Amino acid sequence: MKRILILTGIALAALTVLPLRVAATPISTSIDLNTVFSGSTPDGSAPWLTAEFTSSVGSNSGTLVLSFHTTGSDFIQGMSSKKSVVGWAFYLDQALSSSGITCTAGTCAGNGASYNASGFNAGPVPGMFNLAFGWSPGSRFTAGDSATYDLTFLNPLTGNPFVENDSKWSSVAHIQGIGNKGDCSGWIVSGDGTVAGGSGPCGDPPVTVPEPGKLGMFGLGLLFTGLFLGLRRRYN
Repeated sequence: MKRILILTGIALAALTVLPLRVAATPISTSIDLNTVFSGSTPDGSAPWLTAEFTSSVGSNSGTLVLSFHTTGSDFIQGMSSKKSVVGWAFYLDQALSSSGITCTAGTCAGNGASYNASGFNAGPVPGMFNLAFGWSPGSRFTAGDSATYDLTFLNPLTGNPFVENDSKWSSVAHIQGIGNKGDCSGWIVSGDGTVAGGSGPCGDPPVTVPEPGKLGMFGLGLLFTGLFLGLRRRYN
């Protein structure tokens, strides 16, 4: 009897301590926007934008950090007063609550950060994007900026909520102010879609530099021209 009581006590102690030692399964994902879908290539090296999401299985919330890595005058705006076109958007497989997006640090979206089950206008990029961010003209998201958001979900997470849409894109952003004059823009995406094809860098075509051989021939031509003119003056 005494032995049974001891074993029962050990079992109860194990059941009490074990849950405390079992850590929740972490969720960590990185989204790199490194493909030009259409328009001009942003200034700087890809990825031009990154998004980092962290949470844990069973949690109803998570943290999303947005970062801008371009150079020059590049910026993201979008989400006008009519919310017609997004600045930066994602596709989620789980709905956010209506009050589930809170910016806690950095350059927050000035014109809205919202979830829309019907999707947002992502310009030429096809597929559903239901989580969007937009910045106001007076507070654009520019090179070197970052923003941190706490996201609250209606249901506990079972895994990474950021997935690819039916066109194989997980995120899209409209980058403006590209080029030396800042008058070009491009739609940047992340995912495994295969229909992307931007127009390349913005600005004037590069100046063609003559090859060394051509420069040498040009130099000899100038030399002979000079000799001819000098001899002509001498005999005249």
